Amino acid sequence: MKTIKEKKACQRLRKSAKTRRLTQRKPSSGPVCRLCFQEPGDPDKLGEFLQKDNLSVHYFCLILSSKLPQRGQSNRGFHGFLPEDIKKEVARASRKVCFVCKKKGAAIKCQKDQCLKNFHLPCGQERGCLSQFFGEYKSFCEKHRPTQDIQQGNVGEESCVLCCEELSQASVENIQSPCCSQTVYHRTCIQKYAYTSAKHFFKCPHCNNREEFPQEMLRMGIHIPDRRWSRILCATCGSHGTHRDCSFLRSNNKKWECEECAPSAEATVFLPPFFHHIPANSGDIPCCSTPFYSGRHFCRDTSLEQNPGRSWTDWPGPSLLEKPESSGGRRGHSWRS
Repeated sequence: MKTIKEKKACQRLRKSAKTRRLTQRKPSSGPVCRLCFQEPGDPDKLGEFLQKDNLSVHYFCLILSSKLPQRGQSNRGFHGFLPEDIKKEVARASRKVCFVCKKKGAAIKCQKDQCLKNFHLPCGQERGCLSQFFGEYKSFCEKHRPTQDIQQGNVGEESCVLCCEELSQASVENIQSPCCSQTVYHRTCIQKYAYTSAKHFFKCPHCNNREEFPQEMLRMGIHIPDRRWSRILCATCGSHGTHRDCSFLRSNNKKWECEECAPSAEATVFLPPFFHHIPANSGDIPCCSTPFYSGRHFCRDTSLEQNPGRSWTDWPGPSLLEKPESSGGRRGHSWRS
């Protein structure tokens, strides 16, 4: 058995190793995000990589920057974030040092009162920081992030419902259902499930809860996109269907054929291993024969609220959700601080 001192020493070594990896990254030869200085990377973690007028940013870096207002309409600039505002935020962040990699340009600040930690989005994700994708889009360092009281007996003895693999011993890599208290998932599995189901079909995979479950997942930093589902059936058999976004079909496409009716290279879509573990569609979740590629942008504006079905903001009782503003500034911050 390791003593408490030995355990703390091991934790310090692991943190220092992560810091070395972040500080020793080779400079990129291609375009990098102006708010985190990293390459496009994984769109599931950093959002879509946006480029326009010699300015490139990750979408998540935009919406999570502590002092960046969203003053334009969704069709202006970068989904409502104006280039001149982004440049001002870059200038402000150039004075802030990331507590992880010790380099300047950290645009995200921990929102806990009296906490002075700033960080780049990729650095924060490496260290265990958490960002929320609703309301004011707050971010927290690893010490002040929202937590859950996960029973230690559930970890190591049970498997994730979505992937059927053992749960991680690290609490930050697991997430517990608020409605099924004995059910614990991998955070990465829940995030992928949120991308495939989207806002209007996201619910507890175990008990189909639509109220507590999505609100708790948002509080714990799960990004749930708001997306319009448009389905088209196979023109030959009519028994299979796909979402237009999943098969990258334009709105004027009137005809589509499934893989069985049109066995060609174009009709074949690679199915990642995760999607084999997603629970079968039930109830009102539309059945799609093609997996959705989550590496697309998910706008923060409210232009998609005409989707059918109950909206979270319509549910009774207090809600953690606040409608994001599509224009007029998301948070009225200045660049002085």
